[in-house]
Amino acid sequence: MKKIIAILAAALLTLSFTACGGRNKVDLSNAKNISELSGATIAAQSGTFHYDALEQISDITVKDYPDFPTLLIALKQGVIDGYVAEEPTAYAECLKDSSLAYLPFVNNQTGFTATEAETGIAVAFTTGNPLVESVNEVIATISLQTKIELMEQMVALSLDKDTDSGEDIVLVSNNTNTSNGTLKIAMECGYDPFNWTQTTPANDAVVIANGPTGSTLYANGYDVQVAKYIAAELGMALEVYQYEWDALIPAVQSNAVDGIIAGMSPTEEREQMVDFTDCYYVSNLVIIYKKAN
Repeated sequence: MKKIIAILAAALLTLSFTACGGRNKVDLSNAKNISELSGATIAAQSGTFHYDALEQISDITVKDYPDFPTLLIALKQGVIDGYVAEEPTAYAECLKDSSLAYLPFVNNQTGFTATEAETGIAVAFTTGNPLVESVNEVIATISLQTKIELMEQMVALSLDKDTDSGEDIVLVSNNTNTSNGTLKIAMECGYDPFNWTQTTPANDAVVIANGPTGSTLYANGYDVQVAKYIAAELGMALEVYQYEWDALIPAVQSNAVDGIIAGMSPTEEREQMVDFTDCYYVSNLVIIYKKAN
């Protein structure tokens, strides 16, 4: 019965996208500033700063979707003119599909007004967790150059997830002692190049601990490699758990996992529910769009 419902839901989603295909589409390709997006239909993932930031653009139609795969489907079906994403995500998607491009806005200049806390990503723990201080010490050892090189490497690996590149991961700990226990980390495993799901352990991927019964899936990406480094430096083994976006913070609050490393920004609203470390990456927010035929 669940399978039948899922098939029907997917069919209805496709029909809704197709039905909206006749709307007047807006060409975004020449926009140099977010103020030049008037009249367009722009979307973002619900429950994120990306969605909140759309309030900064006047005279647009705003839509929200639960995750990035659904946003991408909506864009390709012509339901929306563009959607908000971090620049690494936009770059990776455009490499995979030549029909896509993105507007390279710069935060607080040509793009959205945003603080580092709104466009950076950090590790989240329960309120008062002493791991915050320990993880901050680890994050401080990662140079800006290493962060850049790691992201470039993860973008490249996301293009062919299950094939081993033969390259060493640029961020690696020399500590092999795991006597301090296990660090359980939650993420979506569906947000390239920050975190994704693959079917092989290629390129130092990590088993998804709560994956489907009867099969083994793996997580990889920028967040995974940062999580591996943090766990190793703390003398802990790493376990990765997959959760939907809206379930990440509840998973930490219920102690189902220890923390979140999932491209999550330490916004003021979230800081009322969990404690964040310093940011381990900061990016510009851009708009992905489909090129005109």
